Amino acid sequence: MKLLFNSAFIFLFLLSISNTATAQLESPTKSFGTWDLGINFGMYCPSKYHAQFYNGMSSNVNKISYVFGNKYWYQDIFNRLNASDTIFVLELPSNMRYGPSFQVGVYFRRTFDNYTGFSLQFDYSKLIATDKFTVEVDPNFILSEPDIRIYDIWGLEERVNIDLLFSKYFKTKNPVFLPFIEAGLNLSSTRVKEHKIKIEDLEYSLVDVYLSGGYVPNSPQNEYEIQQGGIGLGISAALGVKLVFNDQVSIDPGFRMYFQKVNLEGYQLMKPMCSLFVRLSLSDFFATYE
Repeated sequence: MKLLFNSAFIFLFLLSISNTATAQLESPTKSFGTWDLGINFGMYCPSKYHAQFYNGMSSNVNKISYVFGNKYWYQDIFNRLNASDTIFVLELPSNMRYGPSFQVGVYFRRTFDNYTGFSLQFDYSKLIATDKFTVEVDPNFILSEPDIRIYDIWGLEERVNIDLLFSKYFKTKNPVFLPFIEAGLNLSSTRVKEHKIKIEDLEYSLVDVYLSGGYVPNSPQNEYEIQQGGIGLGISAALGVKLVFNDQVSIDPGFRMYFQKVNLEGYQLMKPMCSLFVRLSLSDFFATYE
């Protein structure tokens, strides 16, 4: 929420500058009515809700118990921890979340003379969700402190956001500054690339590539490619300002809000997300082909 307020403040500040500027350009900016090509750069902040897909709970499709319930993996972990009695998972992750992710993409826009337009944009992000879980080793020894150890759990996914947007620019006293708003439909494509835990130097995937057949060492087994994720629908809206340098080039900083349904099994409710972006826009890029 703080990010939203800060971005709105920056937007209003830039708008105020453009409206109160005393110096104006002698010639107006070039009329719209062009096909533009843009390159987007920014930071994408996904929802913590969807990161819970990676917390390893027994109610999830990928479970920490999948690893500890395999007697061969359990024995390897038991030996690696130098246990003499038993080991068990004490606490599952309670604060699984994504870190902010770099976002890059392209967009195509058709803007008309009344400063309205339509655009199609594609943005790619690689997301990492992380947290910790604890393992207790040899519990209930008399007059001894619990031996509790903390280990990493993480998930890696790739997400593509596709937005079909309506946009509107607003004239100001200073033609260098053109505030804009845009809104429309969002389509997200999510693919889980990795979901693992690490105990000392041992790494285990929580994705059941044996299709419940279970891992058995030194035996011929089929490993299947498991695809997790899919297509989700939502909406997005943005506000920003177009900083016009000349008839061909502009820099467009802005703030975008998403309301997305991300297709991760068990976590498919629509949730808010956001991004801060800067767009390099090239006007009339396709003019020579028309």
